[in-house]
Amino acid sequence: MDRKELLTMVRDKAGLQSLQQADKAVRAIVGVLKTMLSHDVAEEIEESLPQDLREGWRVVEPFPADILEREDIYFEGVVEEEPGQHPTITHG
Repeated sequence: MDRKELLTMVRDKAGLQSLQQADKAVRAIVGVLKTMLSHDVAEEIEESLPQDLREGWRVVEPFPADILEREDIYFEGVVEEEPGQHPTITHG
């Protein structure tokens, strides 16, 4: 899988409108992961990625550690589940 394939998959699965939006989402997720994972685990992940994705992993900086403690950035209002919706990583 290369970068474009990853971004296309994220765009389609998340219902985003562009590869640029998917890129922002992936960068945010990688930044959070790099903040939460130990340095050794982050390096293992980096080494296991194809070259194209490995380069992307390297350039994303971890978020400052204190940002993950701020509740106000996680939830903006109440999100109601739609009938028939199944829990996912982002929905319960």
